[in-house]
Amino acid sequence: MKYSVKAAAIATGVSESSLRTWERRYGVPTPARSKSGRRQYDESDLALIRRIAALVNAGIPASEAADAIKREDAAAVAPEPKRQEEHPLVHALVEASLAYDEPAITNLVQQAVRLGWPEALERVLFPALNRIGLFWGEGRISCATEHFTTEVIRRELAAEIAKQGHAADDRVGVLLACPEAERHDLGLLAAALLLRQQGLKIFYLGADVPAHDLLIAIEKTGVAAVCLSATTASGLASLGRTARALVAARAVRSLFVGGPAFSRDGDETIPGIRLPESLTAAVELISEALSSGGGG
Repeated sequence: MKYSVKAAAIATGVSESSLRTWERRYGVPTPARSKSGRRQYDESDLALIRRIAALVNAGIPASEAADAIKREDAAAVAPEPKRQEEHPLVHALVEASLAYDEPAITNLVQQAVRLGWPEALERVLFPALNRIGLFWGEGRISCATEHFTTEVIRRELAAEIAKQGHAADDRVGVLLACPEAERHDLGLLAAALLLRQQGLKIFYLGADVPAHDLLIAIEKTGVAAVCLSATTASGLASLGRTARALVAARAVRSLFVGGPAFSRDGDETIPGIRLPESLTAAVELISEALSSGGGG
């Protein structure tokens, strides 16, 4: 279906003049044109407009919102890296997990880390956990197996974070949290480690943080950037409420949102800069956005 500029404005709640200004100044969106030269917006254009509007309503200047959307889309359409064969440590880690062999799991995690944490996380640790999660979904194992392995990996992540020490006070500060009702925070903890390795100052709150308490933490730490993550559908709904609360309070300069729930049940109305699915790509986007002046 094609929309005129007037129809697009009605559908998105963004004025016609703003739509024209965004296109002229920032190059987004870029609707097709009829033979007579009239703009013809499609559903993807409307989705993009809503994403920009959510960022602008969060207090982000339209120019920065447009740049953020372009970075998101570039990450989404970038050619996928050449698919690598499954790393042999994945199978070994799954087998050790099914046997509840903690020494073997620990040894395999430490072997994976020799690849470097980014590669270890994306090529070995999370693929193994995903495989274990599939087994649980198929009823072949109990959730206890996944919890057991997750906690061993969490221990190694926490030990590495402790080794990193603290960034200097003049470094950009980022607060990371899962919203209330979201208890799966291993991916966010991994992001905290990689962001710390980028030299950012990290405040990690972990799982199940109520919006009210998050606002208090933002005030106490003075951060200008927050990253929220959701893995489950209920966590995504809670993330939406939390993100809107932060926007209403004008609590932060930059708000990043991501996690597996977005790829399954993504809600385009949730305000914030959407992170790509890849952990390393998400960390790179956050680091680049803050280094260009989006943080504080």
